[in-house]
Amino acid sequence: MFLSMLVKAELLHDIILIPDKYGSRMVNANFLKKIMVVGERNQLQNLTQYVDLAEKSSKTLIEMLSIEDGKKVQLNAIIRDIEKKGDDITISMKDQITGGAISSNLMDNLITLVETCDDLLDKSYFVSREIKRVHENTHRFDDWTRDFLRRGYDVCIRILQNNLEALDQVRHLLEAKDFQEMGEARTLIQKLEEKVDDLKDNLIDEIYNSADSLPYIIFVHLTELVHKLDDMLDDCEDIGDLVHTISVSITR
Repeated sequence: MFLSMLVKAELLHDIILIPDKYGSRMVNANFLKKIMVVGERNQLQNLTQYVDLAEKSSKTLIEMLSIEDGKKVQLNAIIRDIEKKGDDITISMKDQITGGAISSNLMDNLITLVETCDDLLDKSYFVSREIKRVHENTHRFDDWTRDFLRRGYDVCIRILQNNLEALDQVRHLLEAKDFQEMGEARTLIQKLEEKVDDLKDNLIDEIYNSADSLPYIIFVHLTELVHKLDDMLDDCEDIGDLVHTISVSITR
């Protein structure tokens, strides 16, 4: 019954089985563009907006990690602005979700999905601030420490490159036409997350092996960075699980 309240009648037959005059059939499940309808004039913004912003943040982080000059401060400001745009989208989407006639279970999953997408941008901003803070203090470190930091950043760049691939699969998830496409995207995200786990673990091992020689601030900095970047891949996995859960609930 909640689906009839969630979407207008003329859209309903496009996403679920209709046993009436239309004939019992399943049209493609491009649901995330159609279930996000609470009324004719109140359509939720497409979640792929988050993917666009997260991709821009990840590319900017890669640039921050690749350079050594004061431009890091400017790049941090760009990521801060992206995070603020994400917050505006989140507020708008939550208002539309909670303001519509949606069942409580579906509403909870939709809100969690929006929050998880927003969390990608929050984590990117956290990482950018940490990079900026350490950059402003690199003059305090010796050449060996700065070289170790650069090598750690190289691993972080590789993680972010995998994150960009995962975000591309998130986009495929949100635009999937059927469960097979969705399943393929989720599988690829899982493989990327496992690859990043290996990169993370290897870097942490190297950090701990060098703990006696590393300044405490660099030890903590690199450890926090690699964990936070790994969490971004976990978010992509969580988004895949939530999209699957939502799609099953509206097509059963």
